Amino acid sequence: MLGIIIGISSVIMIVALGRGSTEQITSQFEKMGAKTLTIRPNLEKAKKEDLLTIDDIKTIEEADPDIETVSPQDEMTGSLQLLDNKRPVLIYFVNQDFINIGGIEIMHGRFFNQKEYEDGKGYIIMDSLTSEQLFKTSDSVGKDIRVNVGGTAQILNVMGVFDIAPYYAGVGSLAETVTIPGFAFIPFTYKQNLGLYNKNSSIISAILKDLNREREVADNITKILAIKHGNLGKNMYIVEKATNQMAGFTNILNIVTMLVIAVATISLIVGGIGVMNIMLVSVTERTREIGTRKALGATTNDIMTQFLVEATVMCFIGGVIGVTFGLTTATMISYFTGMKSSPTISIIVISLVFSSLIGIFFGIYPAKKASDLNPIDSLRFE
Repeated sequence: MLGIIIGISSVIMIVALGRGSTEQITSQFEKMGAKTLTIRPNLEKAKKEDLLTIDDIKTIEEADPDIETVSPQDEMTGSLQLLDNKRPVLIYFVNQDFINIGGIEIMHGRFFNQKEYEDGKGYIIMDSLTSEQLFKTSDSVGKDIRVNVGGTAQILNVMGVFDIAPYYAGVGSLAETVTIPGFAFIPFTYKQNLGLYNKNSSIISAILKDLNREREVADNITKILAIKHGNLGKNMYIVEKATNQMAGFTNILNIVTMLVIAVATISLIVGGIGVMNIMLVSVTERTREIGTRKALGATTNDIMTQFLVEATVMCFIGGVIGVTFGLTTATMISYFTGMKSSPTISIIVISLVFSSLIGIFFGIYPAKKASDLNPIDSLRFE
């Protein structure tokens, strides 16, 4: 029975956590923009004149009527510093529309607007965890912070703080114990004050109005960019779809889940063999009982049914214990790590039915052996 318990509990636990993680990833992609297209040059082939610039934003906006909003996105590693306290961050130089593209949820303050973006003022939007680590509070709006990036440093004013929790979905409490870089957003136009200014943008992100036209819009973007930069037919630009990334993550989780289920199935088979051995021993120990029942009129089918029911009930009880243990373990892992557990009624029912079928399958041989016993020989058995 132990094999049944381990196998069923493993299936329940992995499916619950796997499904929960998939839901977390899907939810996060939806918040961050499932309708997002990311455009970047093919750096293996691109020359200087092929690189994307902020001038391409208007070109992309006009490429297709189903493009809702566009933002440059230049990423650099750096740090935020308050006195001697320094925290690593990924700094993104973006425009005012990135709040819609990045799925940012502002907790305190606000995101910069178009006028502030065009003025190129020194504002920064930082994540809540970094704010707590530096200022001991998530509400650091209006305070100054030193930004170290690209070999230079500037004092910027905190305009807003956004909720970091969705970005750490699935990481759970590790985010507070392991040094994971934070996130910060600065107006793209402020790069010149940092001595980093040029019109080049490593990538440009766009949001679609209609996800059903994703492929068509992507083709229109690459074509119009190629025409503008004079590299038509050279496949110089790559458009990455958020839906493809989401599918990639879920596929990986599904593969891992199936591997664990395969291992758990082996445990179930071993458990079934164990049940068969127990039933064979039971047949031997109850030989006189079987002979007595047959002498009193019990048929071969009666004896076979009795032992099949016993094997099935034994495996079903193991399945119930396994389901309970699996759900409890998944809940505890979810509580201590922050991972989401999402069990379903269907997987519980399937697990219990499968455990019962294991009992029937591995109980056939012992039941057949019991039913075939000769009543006279059975009564003589010592």
